[in-house]
Amino acid sequence: MGSFDVYNYIKTELVRQGIPAGEIAFIHDAKTDAQRDALFREMRAGTKKILLGSTDKCGTGVNVQTHLTAMHHCDCPWKPSSIEQREGRRLRQGNENDEVAVYRYVTKGTFDAYSWALVENKQRFISQVMTGKSVSRTCEDIDEAALSYAEIKAVAAGDPMIKEKMQIDNDVQRLKMLKSTYDSQHYAMQDSFMVKFPKLIAAAEAKLQCVHEDVRERDKRLAVGAEFSIRVGGMTFAERVDGGTAFLSAVSKCKTGQTTEVAEYKGFAVLVEKNFMGANYLVLRGKTEYKAELSTSPVGCMTRMENLFNGIQEKIQFLEERLEKYRLDMEQAKADYEKPFPYEEELKTKLARQFELDNLLDMENRKSLEEKTEMEVSGMQNPGEQSEQVPHVAEQPCRYGAGREENR
Repeated sequence: MGSFDVYNYIKTELVRQGIPAGEIAFIHDAKTDAQRDALFREMRAGTKKILLGSTDKCGTGVNVQTHLTAMHHCDCPWKPSSIEQREGRRLRQGNENDEVAVYRYVTKGTFDAYSWALVENKQRFISQVMTGKSVSRTCEDIDEAALSYAEIKAVAAGDPMIKEKMQIDNDVQRLKMLKSTYDSQHYAMQDSFMVKFPKLIAAAEAKLQCVHEDVRERDKRLAVGAEFSIRVGGMTFAERVDGGTAFLSAVSKCKTGQTTEVAEYKGFAVLVEKNFMGANYLVLRGKTEYKAELSTSPVGCMTRMENLFNGIQEKIQFLEERLEKYRLDMEQAKADYEKPFPYEEELKTKLARQFELDNLLDMENRKSLEEKTEMEVSGMQNPGEQSEQVPHVAEQPCRYGAGREENR
């Protein structure tokens, strides 16, 4: 049984069309680095005009783009990156031609259609990741490369039903991705208005209540007397300098990474928070906590503590605004949850058509198989009636050889 070599077949046909055999090169014939460098120099000089090779062998390091005018894809690779790798051999700096043609060959009624379908789907996914678009936008906005693969795939499929099946499959895949995104967001919205925001609202309301109580306690203390007084380490200080000095002395003994109580001011605990980033904070604790950056100056430290104490009510407005936002977000989440999937009917229709096409194509495949079996059985019963089938290659006169003959 004979064998078929696509490299030599292409070379033979090119020679038949008038191209000298010496101008055609196979990349795998250059087995050493020196031979590859010599081949690349001949390509750049124009001595060799046609180079045949696989994606791997004609990949990185093949700088032969100087005079390249055309790129021919004789098969479909498994990855979009392989196509980019191939075309990168001539679409690069150093090519002296302003235009370069790209040819992609497919065989009608073969596995080519499926191969291009795979490349198209892979390119869709890659485009989603690389562009950072959401699933819905990415599915609708296919990039130029993916469209190109889809067109070639459609050309390769001769049966109208196969082409419709491919389109339906792509549409169903797109709609299922949209449905998956909708479901994920649907569950997230349900969790938001049933669990997340009710917890946030309850916590904010509790904290707001604590702030109101702290404000009442502060006002009661100020009504008794506004004179400065702080208690540090069992001693009471009426002067800010003395109180601040004692306070900072106590702070210096606190451990990093901890929040430690060091003083008491008008019924509120005064703590210091030391973190590993080198930042220290003064914390005033009543029913809840109020924080400010700690000063390194004794008087400055006491002044910040007093300002924090006198400004407790400022947190009320902040919490009320936060509560309003939580309630609005909860209502919006509930409204979004109640919205139906906008493409539900389209998805059902296309799923039904996909099922119908699958059945029709399956019936056609079974029918073709039965006919083939009948022909084989008939051929075995009447071997003398079998006619020899000779493969036919379409030929078209080429002016390449004729032009060369006229110039001789």
